[in-house]
Amino acid sequence: MGGLFRKGGWLLPLSFRARVFVALVGISATTSLVIGLVLYYFTENRLVQEEQRSLIQRSQLANASAGEFLEGTRNPESDIYPPPPTYAGELVQAIAGPTGLGVLYVAPDGTPLAARQGSESPDPERLYGELGLSEEMIERAERSSQGEGRIYPRDGWPRYITVWPLQGSDGVVRGTIAYYAPQEDLDRTLGFLRFGILGAIGTSILLAGLASFLLTRQITHPLSVTRDAAIRVASGDYSVVPVNRQDELGEVAAAFNYMAQEIERNVREIQEQKTRLESVLEASPEAVVAIDPGERVTMANPAAARMLNITPERLGRPFGESEVPEGVMECLRTALKSGAAVREVESGGRIYWAYAARMARPEEDGRDPGVILAVRDITEYRSLERAKTAFVSDLSHEIRTPLTTIQSAMGIVQSAGERLEPAERRALQLAEQELRRIRSMVEELLTLAQMDSQQYSLEIGPTNLEDVIREAVESIGAKAERFGITVETDFGAGEHTCPGDARKLYQVFLNLLDNAVKYSDPGAHVRVSVEEGENELSVRVSDTGLGIPEDDLPQLFERFYRVDKARSRASGGSGLGLSIVKEIVELHGGRVGVESELGAGSTFTVTLPRFPATRPADYAR
Repeated sequence: MGGLFRKGGWLLPLSFRARVFVALVGISATTSLVIGLVLYYFTENRLVQEEQRSLIQRSQLANASAGEFLEGTRNPESDIYPPPPTYAGELVQAIAGPTGLGVLYVAPDGTPLAARQGSESPDPERLYGELGLSEEMIERAERSSQGEGRIYPRDGWPRYITVWPLQGSDGVVRGTIAYYAPQEDLDRTLGFLRFGILGAIGTSILLAGLASFLLTRQITHPLSVTRDAAIRVASGDYSVVPVNRQDELGEVAAAFNYMAQEIERNVREIQEQKTRLESVLEASPEAVVAIDPGERVTMANPAAARMLNITPERLGRPFGESEVPEGVMECLRTALKSGAAVREVESGGRIYWAYAARMARPEEDGRDPGVILAVRDITEYRSLERAKTAFVSDLSHEIRTPLTTIQSAMGIVQSAGERLEPAERRALQLAEQELRRIRSMVEELLTLAQMDSQQYSLEIGPTNLEDVIREAVESIGAKAERFGITVETDFGAGEHTCPGDARKLYQVFLNLLDNAVKYSDPGAHVRVSVEEGENELSVRVSDTGLGIPEDDLPQLFERFYRVDKARSRASGGSGLGLSIVKEIVELHGGRVGVESELGAGSTFTVTLPRFPATRPADYAR
């Protein structure tokens, strides 16, 4: 039975307790009614069958008595029977009294002559019609060869009648007699049976109602306690439900207590995480703003109020109303379309770095949660960076002038080399090596300064990597030969052409070859190979040198990072070469990586695109 009933009618929604009660009482009432009906109809059928059997037996005895009475009316001398009208009344009276049956005597010509029912004598003609007798039924009885009667069922009163022929000792039929049983006793018995069954049904319903009430109370009381506890949990009270049962309801209570404890623990953890997150956001120097797909502000930290004028009063309002810089708005809208965006924005004499990304997790209802926008004021950082770049650039230029003078002076001294003592010539060679190392460091510093100030440019054109690599190998050949190191090349098949700046790529491969020679022992091998893919060219510079520790690989391309600092100083390393390599390769749209094993050597792989590639519109350096 459902909890919702006919709308607008007199039936109202019922509680669970009422539904259980009604269901149990209804089942009990239906069961009792079905059993009572089956019992009533079974008993009624048995009584009617018994009445039918009794009527047949009694009518047979009565008809035998009627035959004896008929023989008593015969004249012994003449052996003649009197006419039926003369003895009809006495006949039915003599039969009806002892048997208790209703009797109707019909003459041989079909005329009803006499009737008797108890102490009454009904009208024969009327009774003939009420019994539903017909000429066919009378004739069928008279034609009976053995003097047997027939029983006929009826729809009304009486239920059954029997029709017997009245024969004398001479075998001649002298009329027919119809017998029927009075209905008062049977009707009285069936009435008592009906009242008894109805009383039993009513009693069973009352008992079932009482049992159902007690059972529903026993079931619903623990549920009501659990419901009240659930309401308390919703309001923050995690007190447990008493478990005083060992059945399924007790298991429900125990499970509820476990759930309440888990909810309390999870809520506490979430609250702690929320508190930590709020502390981080409040302490963060970056402006952090959450924005929904409709560009409305849903969350902002204090830095957003200082930097973007997004105060708590503006929550729920469009982000653009806060008069944020246009570049920040473009970053936000790009992220809403493509998923993420980065911008460096200048506004009002300040420089901002803006990053926006779509939130990864959707809302519970499947809606887009929007984006997170982070804005950092990098004005001071850019000022320091420009000052540093300017300082390095100015220092490098200032150093180049005296270095050029020193180089010229050393050239003059070298022209008189034959007149110099051996120690003086050795000192001159050392000075020339240090001068070259200083000039190399100055050039590297100038290159990085140009990259930082975005003044470093590429002259892109069709470049044959095979020619560039051969030139780099020739340049390093003398140094490799001096250290007893063999340099091999393997160009394979193909033209190995890609868009690039030949001089800058020459610098990349020269630096990698110089490192391979520098950090290899005499007798080692350096191998340069080129592989051509569908869209990329890969250049591998492998050596059988010392190798690089695994812990140093992630920082290998950082500025001024040196693996073996003592050996780097001895060999003149500055820690800038690989960072310049990385910058140049990435400016070409490529990538550089390294694989190394201590004692087995290293392999640097430079991957360059074979076709021109454009930089994404939302990229900011």
